[in-house]
Amino acid sequence: RRNQFLEDACPPATQDIALNLKNRQKAIDEFGYGPLNPNKPNEKFWEKKVEEWNLDSVEEAKEARCANCAAFDITKKTLDCIAQGIGTDQGTEDPLQVIEAGELGYCRFLKFKCAAKRTCDAWVVGGPLKDKEE
Repeated sequence: RRNQFLEDACPPATQDIALNLKNRQKAIDEFGYGPLNPNKPNEKFWEKKVEEWNLDSVEEAKEARCANCAAFDITKKTLDCIAQGIGTDQGTEDPLQVIEAGELGYCRFLKFKCAAKRTCDAWVVGGPLKDKEE
């Protein structure tokens, strides 16, 4: 039986920026996480994914994003953890604005906050993880 405390706790990388950055760098180095700015064309990045994944087109590669990965956690609890970790500074409005601007979620595979428009080699069809509709 799982420890209830562990189930209720926030993932460490949502609270510790250094750990999050360490885990994100590992995702970049070992799992091809990117591109840096998904709002740019990033042709070299996507062409590399086409080659690595043996696809027919960049458009096909761009269909595999964190936003639709089975490990992309955007449950209320996890987003609350991310918001708590971002916190509020003097003059800062709402940490949820940062989450929305970056379309952030939490990667359950690689243990870091990630952006919906990016991808990586650990991508799995079937996501994202979200709250069950009641």
